[in-house]
Amino acid sequence: MYQSVTLSCSGNNTKWRVRRFTETASPSYIQCSNWGTLSGSSCTINQLWNHSGVYWCESGSGDFGNAVNITVQDDYSAPILVSPVHPVTEGDPVTLSCRDKELKLLSNVFFYHNNKLLHNDSREELKISAVSKSDEGFYKCKHSGKESLQSWMSVRVTMSSPVSSSFPVPLIVGPLCGIILIVLLLLLWRYRRFK
Repeated sequence: MYQSVTLSCSGNNTKWRVRRFTETASPSYIQCSNWGTLSGSSCTINQLWNHSGVYWCESGSGDFGNAVNITVQDDYSAPILVSPVHPVTEGDPVTLSCRDKELKLLSNVFFYHNNKLLHNDSREELKISAVSKSDEGFYKCKHSGKESLQSWMSVRVTMSSPVSSSFPVPLIVGPLCGIILIVLLLLLWRYRRFK
């Protein structure tokens, strides 16, 4: 497909740059100047036909923006995988589907994760009740012998609290301090009594 698209990075940092990762290229941060036209914090891809991949913004200090998929479909009869555009949070439910060019839901579909068949049976949708980091990767679907282009799904891991207790700490520490104080007072009273 010979359409063009412009990707822009916005934020407080003026040194944001567009980066990309494609399945066919080496897994490295490829700069816009190698595959598009750079203008400030924007990158324009003039011909989309071979630019399917994962794109994100990165600053000079190493900060990252959310990754997005760009999927270029060159075979109009091939199915289209519908997957999350933005990173999903670990533990959230996720549904992937396979659709035709008019975005109608297809049935009897096989789903693949990193080129491995997920299920032996065909289905309408791929439902993950609670997504985990191991679910991250490239997905595609197959319908009537034709495969969709692959799409990257990114999973964001949540930071768990270092203290996870069903009882608040003050409810434990308060009575404990009271017991210690009573024991000390009793010891002091007995010491004075027998002195």
